[in-house]
Amino acid sequence: MDSESNVWIGLPRYSAEYGQGVTDFLDNSFPVCARGNEMKCPCKNCIDRKWHTREVIDDHLVCSGPSLAHVKWIYETLQMKPNVSTNFMDYETGMNFGNNLEQMFKCMGKKWENCEGRPNAEAQKFYRRVEEGTQPLFPGCTNFSRLGFMIRLYHLKCVNEISESAFGELLKLMKEAFPEAHLPLSFNVAKNIIKDLGLHYEKIYACPNSCMLYWEENKDKDECHTCGVSRWVVQEKKGSGVNNEPEKLIHKVPANVMRYFPLKPRLQRMFMCKEFSKIMTWHAVGRKKDGKLRHSADGEAWKMMDAQYPDFSSEHRNVNLGVAVYGFCPYRTMNLTHSTWPIMLVNYNLPPWLC
Repeated sequence: MDSESNVWIGLPRYSAEYGQGVTDFLDNSFPVCARGNEMKCPCKNCIDRKWHTREVIDDHLVCSGPSLAHVKWIYETLQMKPNVSTNFMDYETGMNFGNNLEQMFKCMGKKWENCEGRPNAEAQKFYRRVEEGTQPLFPGCTNFSRLGFMIRLYHLKCVNEISESAFGELLKLMKEAFPEAHLPLSFNVAKNIIKDLGLHYEKIYACPNSCMLYWEENKDKDECHTCGVSRWVVQEKKGSGVNNEPEKLIHKVPANVMRYFPLKPRLQRMFMCKEFSKIMTWHAVGRKKDGKLRHSADGEAWKMMDAQYPDFSSEHRNVNLGVAVYGFCPYRTMNLTHSTWPIMLVNYNLPPWLC
């Protein structure tokens, strides 16, 4: 099946051609991806997270349309041929962001066999965790690897706001019920695994008025050097003193905390994989250069930066980052006394469907 048969995905969803395209996709995908009579739905609302029957997925794709992150997977499914592999760098569409631990293990399996010297300590920790992750959750388990289950469990903790103590007790209960399962014994052990994968974050105290960070040479200061406000909020609690007389217990907590996700280990992890390191040069060698605006590298601002900094632009592996900032209220009620301002960096070296 050639690419001409895939134009249906851009047609109106009420058209007969679009409906036939959905049918062809389900005919190819269900024998491969289904478990029983259900498969993960790639529509915009389910985003490959919910399992449904073929009829329900058909309705979802017609009513809501496919998720942009799974357009490439739909294309590949329609083009499936025996003993033929597809290269996602040939597409300027989306791709599947599902559980790709198996591909990561395969990619990292070569390690440093053909390299000069050995990787640094951080890289060795990462490789060790990847090797541990290939182990099944318990003998005979085929659905989960040790690392895959741990990441899913940690994700549930974050999404459902499970406390650290409750998460630790849950691990103990699961270990008692399933003694053969390879589970961490405590929350701290699970957290260290996440940290070794380069997915941790650091807490940096900040001025309540956002004037400065108490970091590096300022980490021991107690007051802001701009506005003079204390970095602490003093909380007083009553405790039992001498002769049962009440005693005030002073407890300091930071007035403002910034959570920082270290950038360097995340970029280093991208270059640990030979295949992914090639993708990091896509903006220079992989994109089409026909004068059309498909990527940020086609824009005038990018070209101006390349002309202004030729030493940087001459090395295709140098990382081009875009900054995005937007504040929002993290609570369901519109509480005007607090807001969160995430600062996100977008890696524009990558193809659009990976940015």
